[in-house]
Amino acid sequence: MNKKMLSLLAVLLLIASIVGAGGQGDSGSSGGAGVVVEEWEIPFLNSLTGAIASIGEYLQWGAERAAFEINEAGGIAGKPVKVIGVDTALEPQKGVVEMSKIVEWALVALGPVPEPVIMAAAPIAVENEMMTMTATTSLEYAEKFFPWSISWFPATADRLPPLARDWAKDYGVKKVVQFVGIYGPWPGMAAAHVVGIKEAGAQHLGDVEVPQDAVTFGPLVVKALGMNPDGIIIACWPDKAAKIVQELKSRGWTDMEKILLFSSADDAALYTTGGADLNGTIIYNYINVDQDTPRWNAFKEAYQKDHNGLQPPSLSTNYYDAVYMIKRAIEETGVTGDPKKLKEERKLIAEAMFNMKNFEGLLFKWDMSDGVPTNKPGYLFQIQDGRKKLVKEIRN
Repeated sequence: MNKKMLSLLAVLLLIASIVGAGGQGDSGSSGGAGVVVEEWEIPFLNSLTGAIASIGEYLQWGAERAAFEINEAGGIAGKPVKVIGVDTALEPQKGVVEMSKIVEWALVALGPVPEPVIMAAAPIAVENEMMTMTATTSLEYAEKFFPWSISWFPATADRLPPLARDWAKDYGVKKVVQFVGIYGPWPGMAAAHVVGIKEAGAQHLGDVEVPQDAVTFGPLVVKALGMNPDGIIIACWPDKAAKIVQELKSRGWTDMEKILLFSSADDAALYTTGGADLNGTIIYNYINVDQDTPRWNAFKEAYQKDHNGLQPPSLSTNYYDAVYMIKRAIEETGVTGDPKKLKEERKLIAEAMFNMKNFEGLLFKWDMSDGVPTNKPGYLFQIQDGRKKLVKEIRN
């Protein structure tokens, strides 16, 4: 073979290697050549007005914060992403109407929020084989819609007993009364608390139901104190939880560390209503606001800037992580956004999420196993002057 032929062969091999390397990146985060959308649109079926508008606001904020970060870093497969808030105002029928519109075009949806809207609207997503990410409810609700949903939490019976158990053991609690709001998964959470209480060798004396329309709490607290508890668990609406603590203090309760507040009470209304009366109480949730990482610090600082210095609530990261999970699913599966491939690409996204491994969440990594997360921690905190101080991390 002469020198000219060798030179020509070398050039051809170089061209082939360049073309091959370029082809390997088509489905990566640098932007696949097959993507047909100019912008990814993710609808978020949320309660932006109505009784839980304050919660809906920070859930929406978290999702939009993720979209902002992703776009700053180059988008999803090279294209920008937009989270579209769709308000249900906590009305199940409105959720049905809006979900019926969403399934006509969306690859994947965030929400619905909360449980009454989930139960009404999520079946429409299932019927149309579209992943709908119910990232604020319990496994017991989410699993009804598998494989077209995933759970953000392990089973209530697995994740909550260790939190109640360690609280009771660490603070020497022997006899417990719970205040329970009858709403969504809360009664199931209260039942899981009882399991933990008994694992600690303590006695569950009974529950006091907290009506959703309650405005005075003296009679409820008198009923609870009449059982002679030395420990109290409060599982109800944030503002009502604060008022129950205040009522307990007004009637002579002094062992504040023997009051345990559940995660759904960890909302701005708890702290603005309860103020210094909450000092010393224990609260559990699933994020540690005192972590020190660049990503978390940026999230926390941005949240505080937009929310008058308040700490991010325990659910504020859920839909942030959900948007990043969608990003990873799209990029790893080579989804294009082509309307002609809507059904098959919905399936690709759902399958990728259902068993996604080593997902890099905002605060920790976890695996999905058949729609259920593993490796997620829980935390006990003590409240002092409106802030939570870490007491301990608990893993199953």
